[in-house]
Amino acid sequence: MGKPKIHMEDFSDMLNFEPEAVPSQNQEDVPAQSGILEMNFEQMEPFPNHKFKLYEGQQLADMVESIRQFGILLPLILWHTGEGKYIILSGHNRCHAAKLVGIDKGPVIVKENLSYEDAVLIVTETNLRQRSFTDMSHSERAFCLAQHYKALKAQGRRSDLLEEIEVLLNPHEIKGNTTTVQVEQRLESREKLGQEYGLSASKVGRYVRIASLIEPLLCRVDTGEISFLAAYDLSFIEDLEKQKRIVKLMELENYKLDMKKAELLRSYYETGKLSDTAIAEILSGEKSQRRKTSKPQPFKVKPTVITKYFTEGQSAKEIEDTIERALALYFEMQEQNFK
Repeated sequence: MGKPKIHMEDFSDMLNFEPEAVPSQNQEDVPAQSGILEMNFEQMEPFPNHKFKLYEGQQLADMVESIRQFGILLPLILWHTGEGKYIILSGHNRCHAAKLVGIDKGPVIVKENLSYEDAVLIVTETNLRQRSFTDMSHSERAFCLAQHYKALKAQGRRSDLLEEIEVLLNPHEIKGNTTTVQVEQRLESREKLGQEYGLSASKVGRYVRIASLIEPLLCRVDTGEISFLAAYDLSFIEDLEKQKRIVKLMELENYKLDMKKAELLRSYYETGKLSDTAIAEILSGEKSQRRKTSKPQPFKVKPTVITKYFTEGQSAKEIEDTIERALALYFEMQEQNFK
C-alpha cells in the first residue's frame, strides 16, 4: 500500500519533527526548540539538479534587507541522507540572501528517513507554497510538475490521475477512436488538478512533456522565443541530438521557430523523416512554402474589363464562352504569325 499523499494544507504538520542533534563544525549546538536547530551553511548542499532560479533584482534585494533587519524568520528544511549529507529541500534563496548579508548560519529543521521521492515532493511543494505559480518561468513550472509527477508515480499515489496524464504524455498510444482532443476535454471537465495547482490535467500533461526538452530550448520558451504550444510539439522529438541540431541552426542562422514549424518537425520525426536536411529546410521555411507547380494559377477578370466588353444582361456563362473563343482566336493568330 502506497504512502499517503503529502497535501499542501497539512504540510505544516509534516514539518513537526522531533529534535535531532546536528553535528557542527567548530561550534556548539544550539538547543533544539520545536525541532529547530542552528547550523552553518557550509554544512549544507543544494538539492541535486535544482532547477528553480534564485531570486534576482528587487525580489532578492527585499529578502536581503529583511534578513538584515530581522534575521532568517523561516527555518530551512534539510534532508539528512543515508550518506550523512544535509541537502537543502527548502531555503535555497534564504541561504543565498543570508550569505550576501554576511550571515554564515541559520535555523534549520532536519528530516531523516526520507525517500528521494519524498524529498522531491517537499522541494516542489515548498517552492509552490513560497512562490506564486504564475510568477514561475515555464521551465520552472515544467521542472516542478514533472518532478512532482514522477515522485507521485513512483510511489503509486493518485493512480487515477496519473493514468489520465499518461494519455496526454503518450497520445499515440490512445486506443479506439478516442481523439486526443476528446480526452483533453474530458480531463479538463473533471478539473482533477485544479485543486492542487489551479491547472487542468491537459496543461499539466503538456508541462510534464516539455520538461524533457534540453536546456537551450527551455530557455527560449522562458524568453518567449518559442511559444508554449510549439514547445509541446517539440517535446515529441525524443532524440536529444535532433533537439541539439534544432538549437544549433537557430543560433547559427537566426531561424525562428513558430507553431507551424514545430508541428512539421514533430510530424517528420514521428514518421522517421526528420533528417538534418529536413530540419534545416523546415526551420528556414522552405518546407512550409507551397511547392511550385506548372499549372497556371486561377485569377479574376477585373470588373472594368467586364463592363468594357459585355452588357449587364449577359450571364456569367455567356461571358466565359466569349472569353474562351476570344483566347482561342488570339492564340491561333499568334501561331500563324510565327510560321
